[in-house]
Amino acid sequence: MEDKDIIGTTIGGTYSGGVLVQLDGISHEQIEVGYSLVTRSNLKSYLMIVNDIVADSSDVALAVNASRKPTFTKDMVSGSLLTSKLNCIPIASSTENGAEDALTIPDYLSKCTLLTPEEAQLFYESCDLKNKYPLGTIKPTDFNLPIDIDVLVQNSFGIFGKSGTGKSVLGNLVAAYIVMYSNYVKQAQKENLPSTLLIFDMHSEYGLKLKTPSQKVLASGVAQTFPDEFRVYCADPTLVDDVEKEFKRGTLAKELKIKKENVEVEDIVVLSELLKISGVGGLILQSVRNKLEKLEDNWFEALLNFESFDQKMLKDQDFDPQVIISLRALSRRLSAFKHFPQLTDNEDTCQELLNDLKANRNVIVSFGRYGDLELLYMFIVNYISRRLREEYVSKGISEGTKNRIIIFVEEAHKFLNPNVRESSPLGLIARELRKRGIVLCIIDQTPSQIDENVLGMVWNFLVGATNIEKDIEVATGTLKLPQLFRPLVASLRRQEFLAYGSAIKFPTVVKIVDYSKQMENLKIAYQKNKPDLSKVTKSFERALERD
Repeated sequence: MEDKDIIGTTIGGTYSGGVLVQLDGISHEQIEVGYSLVTRSNLKSYLMIVNDIVADSSDVALAVNASRKPTFTKDMVSGSLLTSKLNCIPIASSTENGAEDALTIPDYLSKCTLLTPEEAQLFYESCDLKNKYPLGTIKPTDFNLPIDIDVLVQNSFGIFGKSGTGKSVLGNLVAAYIVMYSNYVKQAQKENLPSTLLIFDMHSEYGLKLKTPSQKVLASGVAQTFPDEFRVYCADPTLVDDVEKEFKRGTLAKELKIKKENVEVEDIVVLSELLKISGVGGLILQSVRNKLEKLEDNWFEALLNFESFDQKMLKDQDFDPQVIISLRALSRRLSAFKHFPQLTDNEDTCQELLNDLKANRNVIVSFGRYGDLELLYMFIVNYISRRLREEYVSKGISEGTKNRIIIFVEEAHKFLNPNVRESSPLGLIARELRKRGIVLCIIDQTPSQIDENVLGMVWNFLVGATNIEKDIEVATGTLKLPQLFRPLVASLRRQEFLAYGSAIKFPTVVKIVDYSKQMENLKIAYQKNKPDLSKVTKSFERALERD
């Protein structure tokens, strides 16, 4: 450490409240909340993050301002009488034996410097573009924080932050890294399971292009970057031509179709909160399913058309008068389903979608103009998730898992809040199927609305800015010193994230890498090491045949 690099000295503090650093020879205006520092005592080196900046010499400042030459006087007393302090979170400590979580704080008068790239590598290791990929730069350095994708995909993880923070950019970036990692696993013939993506793409930002709120195109989504790796199922039929036109090769686009007779009662009951179906209403629907099937080709068609049935005919079919009233009210609430082009009498592409996942082909369900239609979005996500869960639950554990599936779901609280988590297919998947290789990427603006039992299964957090206190508390709740990290979350800029969990050595604040440049780099690296997809597909087809 050179004297010219020293920015301050530790003067006290507490482990739970933070370490106080008095600045020396540098203005506090040159330091930002979220900067990382290294402090050296006689025994250890400490990694710390600035969570507050304090200019606490107000009485001296008033006296200086009242002097005859305030500018001259200020220069004379700065650093001695006019002082500034930093409050810092103790993150990690390092000795010759390596780095570990900090469980104490530096000694008095330990010298502090801003983190350098060389020191960052000692604490965070480095990217190898096999298992570890660059998430973003650690403030204030240009060092890229490695995120270990091999560790990340073993458990559910979350991307949180208010609208406009860059969640879609980060989601696409992480999805791209999973594609690269999975191809590395296949080519290197590692024992690790390859990972397959199922992305529910509300606004077609994974299947087509990332856009600003004003619909200005920012960059290509992950599927357009790796067209050979994805199949896009389009809930919006007009997207099929758009995808084929944009990609020109590789990616197959297909219209998403759901056969009405394959819809189960639970696919409607799970929408109870949205449709305002009472618990009794759900039970009624379960009990009259067989009767409904006598009215039409399938029970769901009969329910949609229930208001058209004659009262006398319904009584002849042994429908209770009160049940008739309830079913007619429910039929009115479901009237929108009559106009959804995704529902058909004779075609269902969901099994094809599931076969793609089993064959290790990444799948995006793109909603296009239907992305903001909450009822349809929730219905399709729940329907596909239920079918996926049934497919895997029906297999015994002894049959083994041939690939991991990572489900990306936006507006995740709609499926994972405390009111629906027990009945939601995604909630059941989160609870039951981690050991069979299916995990969630939970993307949401309001993590406080997600059931705490689901959040307990999240092992990695990427947290963007939010100003809602409950969301900040939840997003930082699994950190060792959550109270010290909360000011960081509120101060984050766009595309800055607090990153922590099992796939990241130590918590830190990162500015996400330049997305367009990084995706271009990944595209070039992918083309150089492009896998022989025909061989991969054939091996998985053989595996499917054995199933």
